[in-house]
Amino acid sequence: MRNSQQEYSDILDAVNAREKDLSQTDCENILIKNGYTYEQAKNGSYVYLHHGNSLTSKRRGTKEEYAQILDSIRAHEKQPKECIAHLERMGFSYRQAQTAVYNYRKERHLIDK
Repeated sequence: MRNSQQEYSDILDAVNAREKDLSQTDCENILIKNGYTYEQAKNGSYVYLHHGNSLTSKRRGTKEEYAQILDSIRAHEKQPKECIAHLERMGFSYRQAQTAVYNYRKERHLIDK
């Protein structure tokens, strides 16, 4: 079975998971009943509930733009999730932000510090 976030979101949207304010466990159980593994359901539910409004990109950024933005907020002093949230608020998708922050931290040797 394919396991794209869009598929998880479509299934959870079909049961109005956000409108019903379902818990992550409820969402996981729905995805498991639809044939996904526990790990797929856990990750898909988390992203759906916590990043649902940022699944599609409203803009595209270059490596240089991400670096400039992250430098401007002193990303080297912040937790990765704070940096990801900042980029999401600026209109980047969750996955774009996650990748940009990872690459930024890797290039600056901030991973595992």
